[in-house]
Amino acid sequence: MSLSKKIISIRKENNLNQESLAEVLNVSRQTVSNWENNKCYPDIETLILISDKFDLSLDTLLKDDMKMIKEIDKKVEKNSQLKKIIIVLSIILFAIIFFLVSKNYIEKTQKEKDNVRYQEIINNLNTLGFSKRDGIGFSKINEADVEYSIYSKMPGVLEKDISARTTKGDFLILASYNGKRVAVTYVNNEKTTVYCDTKGNLLNEKQNKNHTEVYNSHKAKTIEIVTRMVELADAVYE
Repeated sequence: MSLSKKIISIRKENNLNQESLAEVLNVSRQTVSNWENNKCYPDIETLILISDKFDLSLDTLLKDDMKMIKEIDKKVEKNSQLKKIIIVLSIILFAIIFFLVSKNYIEKTQKEKDNVRYQEIINNLNTLGFSKRDGIGFSKINEADVEYSIYSKMPGVLEKDISARTTKGDFLILASYNGKRVAVTYVNNEKTTVYCDTKGNLLNEKQNKNHTEVYNSHKAKTIEIVTRMVELADAVYE
C-alpha cells in the first residue's frame, strides 16, 4: 500500500476528515489533500509526528512505498550536504574572524612597541644635545662645523637614519648613514657620490678615477664626519 493510501486509511480509522487531520499535524487541509492524492509527500519531521500520534512505526508507514523511500533518501542526502556546507562556511568564517582579531592585536602591540621605542630615541636625542628644528627633525648644530641631523617622525626614526652636512673650502660635503653603509656626496660644480664603511674608508665598489680622486682630496674630513656620525647614531639607537 502506498503512503498516500495509508494516510487516508489512518484518517478514516480515527474518524477524522482532512481538516481535522491537518490540525493534528499542524499543516493545511490542502497539504493533507496533496498527500492523499499522491501529489507530494510529508517531510521527515511530519512522518515522525504521524508515527507518534497514531502509534505506528516508520517502517509500517514507509513499507511498500519505494518512491517515498527514495524521496526521503534524497532529502537526507541533501540535508547532509547542506550541513557539510554550513560546517565548512562556519570554519571559514571563524578563520577570517580569528585572522582579523589576530591582525588587529599584532598591529596594536607593534604600535605600542613603536611608541615606546620612539620615546627612547627622543630621550637619547635630548641627552646628546640634539634640538628640534622646524618640525622636520632633530639636529646637532656646529659640532666641529658639522651639522648632524636625525629625522624624528615615526616610523622613519625607528631605524638608523642620520645625516651630516659641512663645507670644506669650495666643497659641500653631505653624508647619510642608514646603519649599513655611508653615502657621501661632494658638491661643487658637479655632484660626486661615493660609499664608505662605518670608519669612512672607501668601499670596494665600482668607482671611476674622478670619484676616487675627489674622495682622497677630502679623505681626512670624510673619515672624521663618518666616524662621528656612526658614534652618534649608535648612541641614539642603542
